[in-house]
Amino acid sequence: MLALSQLSLRQFSRRSLVFSSCIVLTVVVLGIAWTAYSQQEQYVTTTVQRGDMHQTVEAVGTVISENDLGLQFRSSGIVSEVNVHEGDAVLPGQRLAALRAGDIGAGVAAAAARAREAEAALRALQEGTRPEEIAIAEAQLDSKRMSLDSAKTVLNTAEENLAASQAKLSALKQEADTALSGQVAMAGTVASQKLTTAEQALGSIDDVYNTYDVSDVVTTLGSSSYSVLREQLSAAKFAIVTVKREPNPPDYRTALSLMDEAHVAVQKSVDTVSIAYDFLVSLPETRALSREDKETYKNTLAAKRSIAQSTLTELDIWVKSLKDDSAVYDTRIASEESTLAAAKGTKEKAEADIRSYESAIRIDEANLALKRAGPRQTDIDAAQARWQAARADTARASASYIDTQIIAPIAGRITKVSITAGEMAPTGPAITMIGESPYRIEALLSEADVLKVQRSQSGAIELDAVAGTSYQLIVSEIDESPTVVNGQQKYRIKLDFLYPHTDFKIGMSGDLTIQIAERHNVLLIPVQAVAGNGEQTTVRTMDARGRVTEVPVVTGIREASTGMIEITSGLQEGDAVILSQQ
Repeated sequence: MLALSQLSLRQFSRRSLVFSSCIVLTVVVLGIAWTAYSQQEQYVTTTVQRGDMHQTVEAVGTVISENDLGLQFRSSGIVSEVNVHEGDAVLPGQRLAALRAGDIGAGVAAAAARAREAEAALRALQEGTRPEEIAIAEAQLDSKRMSLDSAKTVLNTAEENLAASQAKLSALKQEADTALSGQVAMAGTVASQKLTTAEQALGSIDDVYNTYDVSDVVTTLGSSSYSVLREQLSAAKFAIVTVKREPNPPDYRTALSLMDEAHVAVQKSVDTVSIAYDFLVSLPETRALSREDKETYKNTLAAKRSIAQSTLTELDIWVKSLKDDSAVYDTRIASEESTLAAAKGTKEKAEADIRSYESAIRIDEANLALKRAGPRQTDIDAAQARWQAARADTARASASYIDTQIIAPIAGRITKVSITAGEMAPTGPAITMIGESPYRIEALLSEADVLKVQRSQSGAIELDAVAGTSYQLIVSEIDESPTVVNGQQKYRIKLDFLYPHTDFKIGMSGDLTIQIAERHNVLLIPVQAVAGNGEQTTVRTMDARGRVTEVPVVTGIREASTGMIEITSGLQEGDAVILSQQ
């Protein structure tokens, strides 16, 4: 019985050990599985994609005019006359208003009479001079004549160099035209083909929106976005027709200009098809416009947009090829043009020197003749001093008289008249006017943003008073020194409108956008995936097995509106990058 109990006890212990081992093994396996599962779930990832980047600087822009002037009297007194009214057009030098001059006008006449009297006395005293002074005058005259001969020699040499440089430049241009004649001859055909493809893409918009089901929805909605689309479509078609009308280019530079214009026209067609596609997507499904029909129309526009984009890419490749082939000639031609400009400068300087020496010789000859006449120098000096004093008195009197008048400094239009005849002249502006110069846009940028902006960059502004309309601009001026605004340093920039506008008012403001960089078909990832900066920039990637690797990368531009950043090296399209760790 005891042996049986011991046997049962050993069997029970053995079974308990096996059961305990199974429990431990199960716990270990579950722990490993949970660890693997938690490791897989602790990262948020995305993939590297290709796309376009547009980096911009945004600010508030204000309409200004460079010739918005406030005119005031430089002296005090009673206003005697006001010759203009608000809205009057004025010319430079026109007398706008005046104070009572009184004795000031008489003082001008008296001072002018004294100046004429002093001048006559000076001339009467010119009776000859000493022999030594005559010898000096003769030596100075001889020196000027020698300098004149030297300037004439320089002019002859410069004219020879100029002729040689012009001949060489003509030969270089002829050589370039000959070498690139084949590409130049194809430019018109290539541009026409690409523009025709873009034109067909625009035609698909009419095909879609002229269908009964789409036009019925658009008419029912009455959306202003459709009016914008039609305006964009008309502008794109007009751009294509305008470029097509241009004759075949005679040389490679004209060919490049033609292709650039064609690029702009094709780009407009791509943008217009994109707008048409986006508006179609926004249309609601109705009984007339079913989901299937809408998808068909979307596919049509998407296909045309893809074809137009490919056409734009092919056009850019063709232009790059022509630019690369012409770069060598451009460099040589630019070098020779620089040489030609230097030769022209030398010639013009020599001509100016000749005129200067000839004028100086005439003066010295006159002075020598005057000295030979025998004037006494002391008397001449005294008379000269009296004459100069009289002239100074005349200038002061004239200046005082001018201070009693307001004269229009430029051509323009009177905007405000703050004075009336018979009242005291105000201390501030009495008359304000605006010149005939075009309106401009002014903006204040931070220190960080102004470093990104350069002259000739394009921009656009949407004025608060004209919502929905974007006016195209170009950067024309950037201040070198800062302006303190509310305790912060800002830099003032000015932009000119691409097309003149006369319906604005000074002080109108709106949202200004300046495009500072643009990239096409580049690798993109969210900014939050990038760590570090400069030479230490890295991105963490995850392979198919879940292994994490820190990869050094080189970044390009950032797009604030989308939060994306360009990757120029270090990653490939489709790589999985880690955004965050949960």
